[in-house]
Amino acid sequence: MKKIVLMFFLSIMLFSCNKENDEKFPENPDWLTEKISQMGTDFYYVGTIVYAYEWNNEYFYLISIPLSSCIMCEFYNYEGEKVEWTQEKIDDFQKNGKRIKVVWQRDIK
Repeated sequence: MKKIVLMFFLSIMLFSCNKENDEKFPENPDWLTEKISQMGTDFYYVGTIVYAYEWNNEYFYLISIPLSSCIMCEFYNYEGEKVEWTQEKIDDFQKNGKRIKVVWQRDIK
């Protein structure tokens, strides 16, 4: 019985943490909404996923395109500016970046 109660409370804590992260993340900026609209019709973007990240108290978006050979090339800050990667930034992002949610995904059909 104690195990069931413990699992119940852990589940509640887990779900409340996820909800809190979604609530604090801002709405999609206009540039991203426009980009998603374009990606919804172009065959190149089939299977693409847009992830939202928090890194150094700022919000970022990664557009992961399966047909692209570059993994982090489509990584933008909230204002829509591409992040220029240096080894220092890569190391910091790997250490401190946190994926918050999937913003959009185009099915493979």
